[in-house]
Amino acid sequence: MERSRRKKLDDKLYALRSVVPKITKMNKASIIKDAIDYIIQLQDEERQMKADISELESKLKQELASVDDDLAHLENLHFSQRKKKRTASAPSSPSSTPIQLTVSEVGEKTILINITCNKKSDTMIKLCELFESLNMKIITANITCLAGSFFYTLFIEV
Repeated sequence: MERSRRKKLDDKLYALRSVVPKITKMNKASIIKDAIDYIIQLQDEERQMKADISELESKLKQELASVDDDLAHLENLHFSQRKKKRTASAPSSPSSTPIQLTVSEVGEKTILINITCNKKSDTMIKLCELFESLNMKIITANITCLAGSFFYTLFIEV
């Protein structure tokens, strides 16, 4: 029985030795000590990773809040421009259609922006400059022209 117990203990120590990457000596006490040190190291790394993750999550929430503020500002700017156009123009025609903006979240760092506006040659340039000034990266852009209007579909990484 004692021989069987020692054999099981030795087998378990060999298994432990095979899992722990750094074993200094091959005696039982050293294997156990090195395994304990390795477990403590892994626990420290886990705590550090959790702290890094929570820090990154808080930064992401702050960035998303600032993006939401910027998009709200953009929408307010759009609505104020639309009101000015309505008061300044006569009956609306397809060529004087105001900008229509739709923003929706697609993923954690990705938003979808749909923009409809009348044909102007510099609209896309101004949009790209705006997104660059807001520290946003355009992932893909699709531009469609139909009946005197441009339809922009943008996927943006924030």
